[in-house]
Amino acid sequence: MSDKKQEIDSVNFNGEQYSIENLSPRVLEHLNLLIKLQSAIAELAVDLKIKQSAQSHISEEVKVFIEEDEIEPNPKEEKGG
Repeated sequence: MSDKKQEIDSVNFNGEQYSIENLSPRVLEHLNLLIKLQSAIAELAVDLKIKQSAQSHISEEVKVFIEEDEIEPNPKEEKGG
């Protein structure tokens, strides 16, 4: 393997291909920001999946514990008219 970084010479944005050397500093800065944001969003999506899975698992455990501990729900109130 080579220790050299792979250099990007062009970027695809909004369906168009642009040469990096033709981009202005502010465009490059904002493209870098977009890349960082996309990475952060991907990390958040993974974190959300993990937390949703844990929530589902714990909810199932609570159901089992209620059944094992023979806890009865409160009686439903009748609606009077």
